[in-house]
Amino acid sequence: MKVIPFLSLNKIGFSQVRKENIKENKNHYIEQFFVGLLEGDGTITTNINKSKKSIRVRIVIALKNEKNNHNMLNKIQKIIGGRVVIERQDKYVTWIASNKSDINKVLLILSRYPLLTIRKQCQLDFAKNSLLYKDVDNFMLNRKNMYNNMNELLKNLNQNNNIKLPIYFNSWLSGFIEAEGNFSLIFNEKGYLRKSSFSIGQNNELHILNMIKNYFQSENKITKDKKKLDPKGNISDSDHYRLHLYNALSRKLLFQHFEKYPLLGEKKISYGKFFDFHNKNLNKNN
Repeated sequence: MKVIPFLSLNKIGFSQVRKENIKENKNHYIEQFFVGLLEGDGTITTNINKSKKSIRVRIVIALKNEKNNHNMLNKIQKIIGGRVVIERQDKYVTWIASNKSDINKVLLILSRYPLLTIRKQCQLDFAKNSLLYKDVDNFMLNRKNMYNNMNELLKNLNQNNNIKLPIYFNSWLSGFIEAEGNFSLIFNEKGYLRKSSFSIGQNNELHILNMIKNYFQSENKITKDKKKLDPKGNISDSDHYRLHLYNALSRKLLFQHFEKYPLLGEKKISYGKFFDFHNKNLNKNN
């Protein structure tokens, strides 16, 4: 955070200092939120331009073309850079960083707020190494080996249920939930609530769900889906884990979290319905 000498306060005024601090805190939040959103709904792709013998990196976040998603990506663009486009027959709104200036800014943000998922870490490491060494001749072989160490890294992390949370985890988590979270209210035929839960899932990255579970002080068990067959009839290599939070304490902590670290995209609509239902019933019982 920018430090302003005390002697200068009389010149610029306390209100201006406060406005600058609020703006800077907002920018930090957007950056940390962006990292979580990137981990859930983004990708870091590295390709080779054979005609120019050069390496090209693109960092992309693609979302359903909804008004709130569009507004959220515009906020990210304003602070981080990149560009926002509508594509795929107007079904998706996409944020893209592809030029050198935007890529460098994102890399700087990711150095301050490191990625937490191993898959994205592998993508980032490959991109940085490609830009650094410019090994065009061995590019395809290097890309094929991008995830070679992923299983070993995951094995060590997934066995640790008490990973220390980074200081930016709160804001990161809101971005990640914006991408991967689900708020559900299921009613029976008479209109009574049958089930209420917040759920989130991940392929292979069990340690991420353990971090979220511990953050919300949940005692609920993380489950693993049965493996399914792909269209070719092969069993998936990925393990998909799910965490459901539905007890009163976790729900209270969930509400407290989003009061300080709000959702910014379309996910805030389903969360708003979830919150309003439980808040109304809580007030009714009191």
